[in-house]
Amino acid sequence: MNRKIAVISDIHGNHHALSSVIEDMGKFDIDAVYCLGDVISLGHQTNEVLELLERLDNLTIIRGNHDDEVVKALRNMPSEVTGPEHDHHLWVAEHLDPKYQQFLGALPLTLEREVGVCSILLTHYHLDADAAYSPIDPAPSVKSLAHTYQDEKYDLVLFGHDHMRHHFETDHQIFLNPGPLGVTSKAYAPYAIMEIENDGAIHIMHRNIHYDRKSFIDGLRKENPPAIDFILNVLLKEGG
Repeated sequence: MNRKIAVISDIHGNHHALSSVIEDMGKFDIDAVYCLGDVISLGHQTNEVLELLERLDNLTIIRGNHDDEVVKALRNMPSEVTGPEHDHHLWVAEHLDPKYQQFLGALPLTLEREVGVCSILLTHYHLDADAAYSPIDPAPSVKSLAHTYQDEKYDLVLFGHDHMRHHFETDHQIFLNPGPLGVTSKAYAPYAIMEIENDGAIHIMHRNIHYDRKSFIDGLRKENPPAIDFILNVLLKEGG
C-alpha cells in the first residue's frame, strides 16, 4: 500500500502559514506528517503553532536550532547566540505556554524512519562529526550532498534550515528540502508531499499555499519582539 507523507520545515512561529498548509493537506489522503524543525522563534505565534501541531495525527517531529535556543533560554543554559537574536529567544521563551515546555525539550535532533523498503533520515540540517550543524551551503548540489551522505544507508534525506527549497537525486538517493513554510518573501507557504510505493519508488509533489501574510506581518509589528528589524528586513524581505 502506497504511503503519502507531508513534509514541512521552518514554520518559525507563523500560525497563519501553517494553518493554510494543514488545510491544503486535507485535499490529499495524507498518512503522516514529517516536521523538520524550527517550529518556533522569529514569528510571534508560538503557542498557536504548537497547538496546531499537537492536533495533527501521525506527526513525526525533530528540533531545529531555534527550537533548541528557546529550550536553552527556558533552562537558563549558556548559548553562543548573542545580541538581538538571543533577546528574541528569551522573549519567545517568556511567552511560551508552560504546557509546551516538556514537548519542546524532548524533541530529538534527528530521526530515522522506514517506509516500506525506503530508509529515511529526518534532520534539520547536515551534521558534522560532533553532531553540530554544518555551515549553510548557499549553493548546494547533487554532488555536494551525495558526498556528505556517501557513507550513509539512507534512500531519502529530508532537511531544512537554509530557507531554500531543494530536490536533488542520484541513482540511489534523494535529498529533499520542502522550503521554509513560515519565512518567505511572498504570500505563500511551501511544503512537499511524498508518495512512497511498496517497492521504494518515491514521487514528490511541491506545493505553494497562499495565506494571509499581511495579517501575520501586522501582528508581528504589533507584538514588536526583539530582532524585529532583522526578521522583517532580512528574513521576510518586508521592510521595517
